[in-house]
Amino acid sequence: MKKLILTNLLRLGALLALTIPLSGCSEFWCWPFDCSSGDSSSGTATTGTAIAPSNETAPITPGGPQDFDLNKAVYLHMDVSKWPETHKLTVELGGGVICLNGGFTTDWPAAQIDHTSGEYKIQVNANPWVFAFRDGKWYGGTWEWFAVGNTCKPARNVEGGHIKVPPLADWTPVSGETVYLMVASLSRSKNLNNYQARTNAVKVVWP
Repeated sequence: MKKLILTNLLRLGALLALTIPLSGCSEFWCWPFDCSSGDSSSGTATTGTAIAPSNETAPITPGGPQDFDLNKAVYLHMDVSKWPETHKLTVELGGGVICLNGGFTTDWPAAQIDHTSGEYKIQVNANPWVFAFRDGKWYGGTWEWFAVGNTCKPARNVEGGHIKVPPLADWTPVSGETVYLMVASLSRSKNLNNYQARTNAVKVVWP
């Protein structure tokens, strides 16, 4: 009887050893990126299978018509594709906050603009970009301003109401949608400080 119990316990232990690694991420910070593709909260991974809720939201195969190419995207604000890539971008997304991190926040020169309240001026030096796939094309637009030393914004700001230009004016990212994020020096309407630089574009699967 004891031998039978011991045998069953050994079998149960072997079964748990096989199934636990398959149950999800071993690292908490893997969320909200696709753990199975090796992505992490840094957002630096550019490989893996994206979760696609529809054929209008994510690249399907490398080199296919939906594969992202910075030089072929449609720019709803200034075309920054030829600007020098001076910094590498990492993305943190979770808890309702999105941070697009890189040394640009202190390296790029600033310009002064009115705060949205109209009551005072702020020093800004960058605009975050988002690229979304619509109508067979990748469209990119700026959705905020970054003040010097600031790289974090509410994640809810990544949407068409902040982009303000069709066809993304009414766009909102859905869970599982693949987008690309980038930061460029001031490029929303005009280059306020005449400085041209950008980061690389990072693939993110929206949580």
